[in-house]
Order: sequence, then structure tokens, then C-alpha cells
Amino acid sequence: MRILLLTSFDLFPPVHGGSGIAYNFVKHASERHEVTALLSRLYSRGGDPDLTNANLHIEYCRRSVFDHLRVLSFLANPYYYRAAERLCLASQPDVVQCESLWPALAVWHLRRRCGVPWVCVTYNVEADKFTELRRPAALVTLVDAVERFVYRRADAVVTVSERDRQRLIQRYGGDADRLHTIAPSPDLSEFRFDAQSRAAVRERYGLSANQAMLTFVGNLKYEPNRDAVRRIASETAPAVLAEHPDALFVIIGQGNELLVDCRHERMTFTGYLDRPDLVAHLCATDVFLVPVETGSGIRIKIPEATACGGAVVATRKAAAGLELFRDDEIVRVQDAGSAFSAAVLRLLRDPAARRAIGARAQARTRSSLGWARTLTAYEDVYAGIGAKS
Repeated sequence: MRILLLTSFDLFPPVHGGSGIAYNFVKHASERHEVTALLSRLYSRGGDPDLTNANLHIEYCRRSVFDHLRVLSFLANPYYYRAAERLCLASQPDVVQCESLWPALAVWHLRRRCGVPWVCVTYNVEADKFTELRRPAALVTLVDAVERFVYRRADAVVTVSERDRQRLIQRYGGDADRLHTIAPSPDLSEFRFDAQSRAAVRERYGLSANQAMLTFVGNLKYEPNRDAVRRIASETAPAVLAEHPDALFVIIGQGNELLVDCRHERMTFTGYLDRPDLVAHLCATDVFLVPVETGSGIRIKIPEATACGGAVVATRKAAAGLELFRDDEIVRVQDAGSAFSAAVLRLLRDPAARRAIGARAQARTRSSLGWARTLTAYEDVYAGIGAKS
């Protein structure tokens, strides 16, 4: 099968959940299919492609004045439309897939121009997210109109959770049979527990076996993630340090310069970490923190942490869509306030229970997720819309 993938971001390296999913898709799909990908430098650390495969062809859209519109640029950028059409004519794909809502109009143009079926992979219900983040009403209206258009026109829509699928059906009505849920999965060949990696990271921070390491991972340029870190700094950290003064909070993600108000001697900001170092930090973690209360997202960081054996404490908002995990596999609390801190402290007081929760979640992750299963789910979607195998 020949697949043309359009994104509104870069994959090299992946810096947020969406780019992580797309990176894994490109990596694994190109092992079985011919994949051509059109990427953008708009959200990029400027890395070089690190996937080499005879079946894989990567191109970037040129920079232009349209980039000032950020994600909205993909709705109107003629350079992106031209690059997408050129690649479509050259690669003759059997299916075109857009990662996120934003390239969808360019893909619809290809549908009309070339007659190729198309799939839109949605990482959120974008109109809901923009409303919750209190974006201007005119912007919410625009996003709602684009999302409605894509929902009605795409040959298939893929959501990352059944919750998002049901919300799209409720919001826009229409043919629910075209909506599919494919849960995001970590690459289990990379995200797995390694004792040597755990020891090396803990030695880097000078942590003994009895000192707790608590970790948050997220792109800190995203407002809900910054709010989560501020809740850790103002509520969780004081509660934990009052009882465990030698505990260390490690905040991983680009954009840490936006959180200078959260600096503390027992709180370390690493900045962006490459994938091997991220995995090593997850292996070293005792409690993985996800106190996200606003916005929405892909929630890939939770299964990445559980794949490495970490015990997770998350708000119900952050864990929404991860129904495969039982309540004895990840700890869910209603909000990021005192109940969140209390749940973290319970795990720190009972190392045996903490390790048992992590072990159960790790077993669930490895038995229920993985890219062999995920890629098959995508192939089933393609077959359902008449793409050639």
C-alpha cells in the first residue's frame, strides 16, 4: 500500500504527543508499506530525520509568511497545498492521511483533485479544547466550522479515545460508522524498564534508593501543562517535601524558561530530552505525576510511563480515554488539589503498593498496546474505505 501522510508539525525529533504518534506511525508503517510524509518546520527543534527506510520519503513544506498564523496557516498556505498536490501526483497513494485537524482542507483538496480516499486522525475535539482554553469566540467558531466540515467530508475519522469519538458524534451528528477509535500506543521496543538506566539517572541526581523521584512530562509551551507544573510547585511539592524533604521533582519538556516562578531546590527542569534519555528518566521515576485539569490531549505519556513500570497518579481529566487501565493500575483523582497530593503521599508511604500498581500497569500496557496491533487497526480503517492493500 502507498500512504501519503500530511502533518502540521515536525517528527524529528517528536516534541509532543501528536508528533510522537506520527513518528511511531511512520516508523512502523514504512516497514510494511510505502510512506511519503509532508512535514512542517513550524513546530520543530530542527532535527534531521533519523528514520531510514527504502519505503520512506520525507519532505518539508517551505517556510513562508503564512507561518505567522501558526496552526491556522495550514488552512490557507498555498505552498503547503502545492507541496501536497505535487507529492500526491508523484507518489500515487492509495490513501491520504492527515495527522491532526489542520492539514485536513489540503487533504480534501487532494480528494477532489486526485480521487484518493482520505483519513483524518484527530488528537482532540478541537472546538471543545479551544472553548475550554477560553480562546476568542471568533476563533472557536472557525475551528468548529473546520471540524464540522472534516467530520462530514472525510472518508474516515480516527480518534484517540472512545470519549472523543462519542463527543464528535454528539456535537456534529452524521454517520458514526466512519468514526474509529485507535488508542495511542508507545513503541514498546523502546519504552520498557531497564534497571541500569534507572540506576544511571538516579546517580546523576544523587538519589539514594530510599529517595523518591517524582516526574512530570509535557511540552511546557502548552498552557495546560504549565498550569499542571504550577499546581505541582504550589500544592503537591510542599505537601510531599513536608514529609519527604529529600524527594526530587523532575520536570521534563521544552519551554521550561516559561516557568521561572516555579524554581525550587528540590525541583529540576531538564528541558527537552531525547527518547533514550526520556525512557531512562521514566525507569528512574517512583511516581509519575499528571495533574492536568484543562485542555485535552493524546495522553500518550501515561502509557509511556506505565510501559516503564511507573506508578501513575493522574486527574480524571488527564486519564480520560484510558479506560483500558483499571483503578488498581493507575491512580485517578478528581482534580489536582489536595486529593492529588494525598494520593501521591499514599504511594510514597507504601513502596510495596506503589511497585505493585506499577507492575500491574506495565503488564496491562504490554498485553493491550503495541504498534503491531495499532498498525493493523489503521490497515482495517483503510480497507473499510476501499484503499488498495
